[in-house]
Amino acid sequence: MSDDPRQEHSGATRREPVKQARGLPGVGGDALAPARPLVTGEGAQAMTFPGPSTTTRGALELYVGPIAAELAHKRAQLAVLRRRLAERETELATLETELSEFEIRYRRALGQRYAILDDLADQIEIEQSRLGGQAAGDTGGGAGRDGDRAEGDGSGEADGGHDGDDQNWAWAWGEREPEPEFRRIVSVEAKRLFRMLARLIHPDLARDPAERERRTNLMVAANHAYEQGDLETLRHLLDEWEQSPDSVVGSNPTAELERTIRQVVRVCARLDVIDGRFATLESSAMGWLRHRVEKASAEGWDLLGHMVKELDRQIAEARLELERIELERGNAETAWA
Repeated sequence: MSDDPRQEHSGATRREPVKQARGLPGVGGDALAPARPLVTGEGAQAMTFPGPSTTTRGALELYVGPIAAELAHKRAQLAVLRRRLAERETELATLETELSEFEIRYRRALGQRYAILDDLADQIEIEQSRLGGQAAGDTGGGAGRDGDRAEGDGSGEADGGHDGDDQNWAWAWGEREPEPEFRRIVSVEAKRLFRMLARLIHPDLARDPAERERRTNLMVAANHAYEQGDLETLRHLLDEWEQSPDSVVGSNPTAELERTIRQVVRVCARLDVIDGRFATLESSAMGWLRHRVEKASAEGWDLLGHMVKELDRQIAEARLELERIELERGNAETAWA
């Protein structure tokens, strides 16, 4: 038998579903359909689930109790949260698109002007350094260069790759053998965690295509973490699975309630992530500038147009400064000549 625990789960079989919920009167069979709330003659909240003979006679069993009422409440809450999540995801996509379009508009209006201004600033700095160098090095500038050239001639000891006897020893090394491929040693704990994950999340245990895709993605992540010996990721995947709705086994009301509660938690967590993304985009430099531009537009003036005029003014001043320095350097060269 191989030490690789991944070979143990290449043909995982589907688990047998829970046959019957214990301690829940009036509930029978497995693979129960989604519950539907009813109101009895006395006004009590109730839910209907298919009975054991549903496939033959289409009969329904009436389930009355606090679990059914709580399940109906959680399903209604989940429906509201899912609608809210869809709205927020649409709003986030709209904001990202608008920010991208604003950035394109901003770069078209100001990007080239900023580039021109930066280039002029570099040229001014170069011309100023040349002007200062001419003023400081007017006398005795060539002696040092001749001396340096004299020092460079002579001994030849700096000829790299050779010893004093002019021997090159590179041939002695020959062609080096390729280094052996590094194989990471996977710990016993990593193997144990991977086995636990594979038994729980193997795609062969899926009940529908969507769940199979989720399990496949998790299995890919588990394989990668196992190959890297990443215990932290393996533990995280295991904890995430144990808290996920897919890990709940059974179709009885209790299992459906637990699964729905976990779905509510997952949707709420996704909403928190989207809210954080909104905050990040709106507080970014481009988001802040877009907000300022929209505020100025509401007040009746064009902020981007004002920024364009200000940059054009700075570019004109920089060009004048560059011309002044070049003229001053030219006059200095004429005077020294």
